[in-house]
Amino acid sequence: MKTSVWTITALTLSLALAACNTWQGVKEDAKDAGHAAGRGIEKAGQATGRGIEKAGEKIQEISK
Repeated sequence: MKTSVWTITALTLSLALAACNTWQGVKEDAKDAGHAAGRGIEKAGQATGRGIEKAGEKIQEISK
């Protein structure tokens, strides 16, 4: 079990490092991934805000 986990980890790491030839490339890839995660969190927050706003509108409609 441990051997297969280490093998998968080593293969994943080697593929990731093969995708970018230098440490600068690794840093750029990590930076891009961080920006993408940030955008995803921002979009999730906006969607949550819209949902809360719509719920508030429905409550106002019902209370009239």
